[in-house]
Amino acid sequence: MVGRSQLVSFLPGALRRPELRFSEVLVPWIMIVGALGFLVAWLVVAIMEHTGLSRYVWHLPLFFVGLVILLSSLIGMMCSP
Repeated sequence: MVGRSQLVSFLPGALRRPELRFSEVLVPWIMIVGALGFLVAWLVVAIMEHTGLSRYVWHLPLFFVGLVILLSSLIGMMCSP
């Protein structure tokens, strides 16, 4: 049985550590923030393609990379450890 201290907790004390602990694996915050930024950017681009707004973007892959960097930075500033 997994102890309570081994599970991930999002308490204020956990946010001050440089990494989160998933059982025996330590995952750095930058990896979680980057993955969240990637997923949100992917969702935004998918909505843009579905609604036809992507035709107004000159280079969609470059826009996607810029959006990932922007959203990862914003998420990182809001949830900085």
